[in-house]
Parts: sequence; structure tokens; C-alpha cells
Amino acid sequence: MEISKFLKMSFLIDGLVAIVYGLVMLMIPDIHASMFTFPFEEFADRYIGSLFLGYGVGNLLAYRASSWENVELVVLMNLTFLVIGLFVILYSIAIAVLSVAAYMQVGLTLFLMFLFLYSYYEVKFKKA
Repeated sequence: MEISKFLKMSFLIDGLVAIVYGLVMLMIPDIHASMFTFPFEEFADRYIGSLFLGYGVGNLLAYRASSWENVELVVLMNLTFLVIGLFVILYSIAIAVLSVAAYMQVGLTLFLMFLFLYSYYEVKFKKA
């Protein structure tokens, strides 16, 4: 089954967001820490930045795929990552005073989660 333009755009948006976020964490982790009022841990921030870069590149590679069978695992990986990330940021907000940027991150995560949930629903449940 061919993948929809909506899913392709979802991969593109998520990939670009992850690459930008990863580059900020990798190159200027001190600015990232001050924006989000997170504790500054240079090595951890740079390492997480490299993980985001890999995640972003994976999404851009999935963007180039043409069949659902080739990207189904990537969609499930994205959903897993986004759900776990949402719980972590919500827990962080619950136990600490974070800046407005943290709340924006919740909104971005929910937006990206919606993109992939809709794409998954479109293929798995709308067939009938």
C-alpha cells in the first residue's frame, strides 16, 4: 500500500523539528538549558542532541519511502517516542517550575503525536 501525502508531510515536519532541536542541543546546550529552565548537563544535552539528529534523519529517510510496509515500524517508533516523551515532560512540569517553553514543547509533542496517530488510523482502520 502506498503511503499518503499526509504521512509524508508528517515525516518531513517531524524530521525537520527533530534536526533543529538536535542541532540546538548538540551545538549550544547552554542556550537550550536556559530556554527551558532545565539543569545544564553539557554531556547529556549533547548526547541527547545527537539522538535527536538520528531520529530526525530516520524520519527524513522514511519520507523518501513509497510503501506503508517500509514505514510502519517508523510510525510505531515515532508514536512510542512521542508518548514516552509526553509523559516525561508532563512529569517534569508537575515536579518543577519550568518556563513557558516547556509548555510549548507539550503542544508540539501533542501535535506530532496527532499527525502519526491519524496516519496510523488512516491505514489500519479506514481501509474498510
